[in-house]
Amino acid sequence: MKARGTLLIGYDVERIPGRVPGEKWVGQALAENTAEMFLEAALRIHQEVGVPATLFVVGCKIERLRPQLEACLASGWFEIAQHTHEHYPLKTVVEESPDNVYLPGLPFDRIEEQLARPVELLRRCLGVSCQGVTAPYSHYRGLADRPEILEIIARHGMRYVRSCGRNSRDYFPLGWDVQPFWYDRQGFPELLETPMQGWIDAQWRREHGWANWAAYHAYLKEQVDRVADAGLCWSHCQHDWTSVLYDEPLDWTRKFLQYAAERLQLMTHGDFYQQMRRPGSPAAARDLDCGAATDARPH
Repeated sequence: MKARGTLLIGYDVERIPGRVPGEKWVGQALAENTAEMFLEAALRIHQEVGVPATLFVVGCKIERLRPQLEACLASGWFEIAQHTHEHYPLKTVVEESPDNVYLPGLPFDRIEEQLARPVELLRRCLGVSCQGVTAPYSHYRGLADRPEILEIIARHGMRYVRSCGRNSRDYFPLGWDVQPFWYDRQGFPELLETPMQGWIDAQWRREHGWANWAAYHAYLKEQVDRVADAGLCWSHCQHDWTSVLYDEPLDWTRKFLQYAAERLQLMTHGDFYQQMRRPGSPAAARDLDCGAATDARPH
């Protein structure tokens, strides 16, 4: 079957024992070495299936995870980007949701350090030039209303952002009509947003049961079919700790990758950015406005 859509796998490697994720929110304890377990298993299954992915790593874990990250890089299947230094929200989140979550954004004077330190650590520890960042928790309209944050991101050499993941209720899912777009109007025409449409894995599984992998896999297959049929681009968000929760070998993640690989083009976020920059690449993305199409409801 000829692939018609594009899937960008983005794994958020964010486990910080005692804080991310909150044990109370998950409802059970998580292993201290969750990130190490995930990276070792992810390397194995991506080599087996033969598909690429991007690892968005919190800066404060880069030195500890250096052996696993080096192995992932050496395999040729992974790009490594950042997830800020300590996983604090860049913007305030005010959910209209069952939990009505309120997360205050960082004061502006703390944001530069959160974005700059992982860039330096990736360069020093792994020889990686950081090309992109995913925003903790994600946001309505991404960073379209925060050009001062975009300026920091661009100044530190990053080319793409994955921050748009919530609808107008500051909740999930984000509608499929929100496709990759450039931050032209904010003054950063070379900075690309790659939205996270649909449900973020952590929120879907919390609402439907952490052990309910079969139902979650069925949901993911439906989204793959939707993306393939419509020729869309999907930046799928999956986390280190969610991936190994009730599935340490990542068997369900392997099944998802195998299904997606038969129907979609799988790319890293960095390679997708380069494709969008080529002469003759789809120009429609430049006309999309994240804030104009984020009021999707669950299907």
